[in-house]
Amino acid sequence: MTRAGNADPAELISAFEAVVRANAVLVRQLSAGAGVHENALRALVLIDDTGYSTPTEVAGYLGLTSGAVTNMVDRMVAADLVERAPNPNDRRGSLLRLTSEGDAVVGRYRQRYADLLTAVDDTHDGDLASLLSDLATSLYEQAGDADG
Repeated sequence: MTRAGNADPAELISAFEAVVRANAVLVRQLSAGAGVHENALRALVLIDDTGYSTPTEVAGYLGLTSGAVTNMVDRMVAADLVERAPNPNDRRGSLLRLTSEGDAVVGRYRQRYADLLTAVDDTHDGDLASLLSDLATSLYEQAGDADG
């Protein structure tokens, strides 16, 4: 590794790709532990973040078809992880909300990430939140540039 501020781009890319791969492994393990598919776990986290979501929002977020999301939501409802409620803005649509069991699944997910991120932050002088925020901003900016 080169001195701070002059890191080798190949090393940075390799480190970032390692984080992406390690996160995928953790999501796989957490979803298996919760007894849900990885996309269902991501949907539960989205619903928790927003308080409620529509199936269309879930489909857009996950990049799935409406039919795939309908099947996934049916399984999550049957597993008592989410409930459907009428959408006051769309008579034909529904809102998805977490049940207490869905809330518990997301709580365990968030606690696992909180523990690991806190441990990493402690070893890096408390700069991790700022670094991750900057990284997220840059990723969104690049995604916006890619659309244009």
